[in-house]
Amino acid sequence: SAVAAGGDRCFTVAFQGEKGAYSEAAVFELLGRQSVRPVNFPSFDEAFAAVSASEVDLLMVPIENSLGGTIHANCDLQIQHSLFIIAEHHFRVRHSLMALPGTKKAELTKIWSHPQALAQCDSYIAKMGVAKEAQYDTAGSAKLISEGKVKGVAAICSEHASHIYGLEVLDKGIEDDPNNYTRFLLLRREPVHIPHGVKCKTSVAFSLNNIAGALFKALSVFALRDIDLAKIESRPCKPDVMDRLERLFWGMSGTGLTSRRESRAPQPGFGEPASKRARTDAKPQYRYLFYLDLMAGADEPHASNALKHLQEITTFFRVLGSYPRGGKLTGLQHLGIDVVIPFTQGLVPKKRKVGIFGFGVFGQFMAKRMAADFDIYACSRTDYSGEAAALGVAWCHSLDELLKQRLDYLVISVAILAFEASVRRVAEALKEIGGGADGLLVVDVCSTKANAKRAMLELLPGACDILCTHPMFGPQSGRHSWAGLPFVFERVRLADAPRCEEFLTWWAGMGCRMLDLPCEAHDECAAGSQFVTHFTGRVLSKLNLRSTPINTKGFESLLQLVDNTCKDSFDLFFALYKCNPNSEEHMRAFEEAVGDVCRQLQG
Repeated sequence: SAVAAGGDRCFTVAFQGEKGAYSEAAVFELLGRQSVRPVNFPSFDEAFAAVSASEVDLLMVPIENSLGGTIHANCDLQIQHSLFIIAEHHFRVRHSLMALPGTKKAELTKIWSHPQALAQCDSYIAKMGVAKEAQYDTAGSAKLISEGKVKGVAAICSEHASHIYGLEVLDKGIEDDPNNYTRFLLLRREPVHIPHGVKCKTSVAFSLNNIAGALFKALSVFALRDIDLAKIESRPCKPDVMDRLERLFWGMSGTGLTSRRESRAPQPGFGEPASKRARTDAKPQYRYLFYLDLMAGADEPHASNALKHLQEITTFFRVLGSYPRGGKLTGLQHLGIDVVIPFTQGLVPKKRKVGIFGFGVFGQFMAKRMAADFDIYACSRTDYSGEAAALGVAWCHSLDELLKQRLDYLVISVAILAFEASVRRVAEALKEIGGGADGLLVVDVCSTKANAKRAMLELLPGACDILCTHPMFGPQSGRHSWAGLPFVFERVRLADAPRCEEFLTWWAGMGCRMLDLPCEAHDECAAGSQFVTHFTGRVLSKLNLRSTPINTKGFESLLQLVDNTCKDSFDLFFALYKCNPNSEEHMRAFEEAVGDVCRQLQG
């Protein structure tokens, strides 16, 4: 552990790569920035060794990528070092293009990055028509450009790196495939204790003698107990390394699950170490380790029995870690309780305080669901104190009063056209209160995202965390259930990442289909869907269409479209146009399309 600038304890987290690497961004996304000090190492070997030697508290390593597959070197290092997995984190990889401040994209002649990042942005680079050059690291490319003041060259790396090296982001979300996720593992020297009721995953490694049916019998210990397997993979292991692991395994009196002396006698051909195999056996050229993830905790009775059974039929066996699923944290109290999400049987561990600024139709719609799991406070220009009381919401008569409640979350739920002015009011009120921004996550629910993101970044104090969201449903479409309804979000600025994940988990728990999408990409999609839908409905409304005795299903759909779009205020329609620059392009394209069809009909 180390001491933070303010004198508070902080803990160190090792990662491989330069400062600004995706691994460092993953550290902050999982653990937040409070009391956390990432420490970079040139190689994975050195990072593993530093944690093993107690020089660093924790280790964050990538283990697999949805596009590139498993990072086998880190599988090997897990076996070589006695470290335990205590958490996992699925990190959305978003590549950004950055260069020296003032550089224009048209001035670029070359792009630098790690070969894998270049390959993942190949189509984007081809469209730009510039040369690409492989470098040793993504963030290292940004570092080289910054330190060497290299003009005409851009780096592809994380947006996080631009803040470290003082580069200007020219474009982001440039990866060819948006389904680009890296699964990171958080490791330490001791296993983590999992509280009862927490959904867990367990990772194990084992080896088998190469005889008929060996793998089938190994996997059957899970199938017989209805245990779901999330992953199984084999990895070659050097025969001398395997022999050493097996001798170590057999020389131990127990492996943490059961004592070998207490186990039943090994089945012929399964439990014999290398030293006891028949002398007539030829020395194998290939030996394999199997890596397996099961969706249960090692201490759960059915999983524990399965692992004991597996242990009896393997030549080597090790539990790499049993840990909470999906980016949850527990058991880090000795390093600072601020990063630990306490677990209870409920979805939300304790009642957080949520402030809703703007208590109109949508604000009340959210509060109705949230009131069961949060303490809700609200204020608005209009006096909705009666409606608030009916929903179990504490009414505040002013924004100042609302912000003095020491909120965990502030949801700004106002009209799009009033959003920037509302954010400015919040910023001014926080400044007057003094310290009110500390520990506050500000959330927007606007239908246009890039404009809301810009306003919050420009106006809110740096101490505020920022989360952009768009629940793509309302009182009509979500009146019965939110199951399967889309909830778009982008983590914009976070110091307290676990708190943000807790908020997102609540929406996921309501059944929402969670879509992690940059605000700019959201607006591009929304212009071609949401705005075009509203624009079409408004145009059709000018035709004064009426139901007829011979309506077709298609015509019924058009009448429904007109009814749905015109129910919304013109201010909303205008905001979808004014606050999303992509909408202008689609409106012009719509006009041209109408003209083209008319000309086609008229010959």
